[in-house]
Amino acid sequence: MLLLPLLPHQAPAKPPLPPGQLLFQQNCVRCHGANGKRGLNGAHDLTKSNLNDFGRTYLVVNGMGKMPAFGKKLTAAQVQQVVAYSLTLR
Repeated sequence: MLLLPLLPHQAPAKPPLPPGQLLFQQNCVRCHGANGKRGLNGAHDLTKSNLNDFGRTYLVVNGMGKMPAFGKKLTAAQVQQVVAYSLTLR
């Protein structure tokens, strides 16, 4: 009889989050929520927004109202990643 050592069960590794989603989680979830619907501190429901990528880019870079400007915190590429991810929220 052959005895094999038992190896601890390893869960499959989760695929890494797309960069825009990760940046959204780090910077936007607090007010907009993970699904974009939270609305804390007056944050708009991103799932109902009629802003296109240009309008969203402007808001992310410059901020408005209680939303801070991220133009100095995020690179232009990161801003585009966040905007692209926000457009997927439905």
